Amino acid sequence: MFSKFLIIAIGFAGLSGSASAQIISQTPRPEVIHPEDGTIETIKPNVPIGRTGNTLKTLRTGALLFAGFDKNSDYVIDATEVSAGILAAFAYADINNNNVLSLVELERWRLEALGYDNATPTSFTFAPNFARTVSLETFSAVLYNVAETLDTDDQGERDGKISMGDLLKNYVLPRTKRGGDNCFDRVRQAKREAEQICRNRRGY
Repeated sequence: MFSKFLIIAIGFAGLSGSASAQIISQTPRPEVIHPEDGTIETIKPNVPIGRTGNTLKTLRTGALLFAGFDKNSDYVIDATEVSAGILAAFAYADINNNNVLSLVELERWRLEALGYDNATPTSFTFAPNFARTVSLETFSAVLYNVAETLDTDDQGERDGKISMGDLLKNYVLPRTKRGGDNCFDRVRQAKREAEQICRNRRGY
């Protein structure tokens, strides 16, 4: 008899606990009373990561590629990793191992390394004036340029290291009319897809 009563009591306690949890979760801004001094704090919802008002954090030029250059997993890309990464990228792109990239090889590499065909740097950046091939020297110069841009802080200074935060930039979303196209959702979806590509490349 006692065991049955105990089981019933535990059941009611579980229902009560889950009901309380449900009520709390449905409360937009629950209040918490601090036992030390009796003050009441209203819990405010957190702002989603990467968004402040109409500003969104987005990937900068070459972000997906340079994130993959971080070989020691310290979330910082130093000068040595940049150099090694550029050489490895060229070797991967040079399918026929003739030490130059054809435009077909370049486009294939850009799509895989940068995430999509309209990403920057563009093919024209690597092969201006309708050049038909891209040398290691030209390929490296373009990517070293990207590295310097990523490494440059707000004061215009460089320290030779690119952090994960350096790979992001602020993007101010245009205002949309009520009932119109939701620009924020489209940009957020593109950001999620880009981050997934980066995680897949790093093996997470």
